[in-house]
Amino acid sequence: MTVAGKVLHAQLHLLDRQLIDQASGALLGKVDDVELDLDADPPVVSALISGRVRIPAVQVMEIDTAVKIVPGELNLTSGDDWANKHIIDHIPGAGHAPE
Repeated sequence: MTVAGKVLHAQLHLLDRQLIDQASGALLGKVDDVELDLDADPPVVSALISGRVRIPAVQVMEIDTAVKIVPGELNLTSGDDWANKHIIDHIPGAGHAPE
């Protein structure tokens, strides 16, 4: 992937980077994998994968120490929501759990 004249290496510049909502600054997860368009010459990154969610490359706004995206309709926090509801909320002292 080339951004503003820079060549990015997926392993160094994309994988395990924090995903941030460009508008709100909310932390949305980490980049777990990349999807390549092998029909392009040279091959390019066509999407980022976080958990089970595919983030099209057009939603990536900036790549620096973190990856800023426009999440649109993507729900990147569903895993966190599940963990909070089924695990964290049942720990005594964690909010709604009985002491």
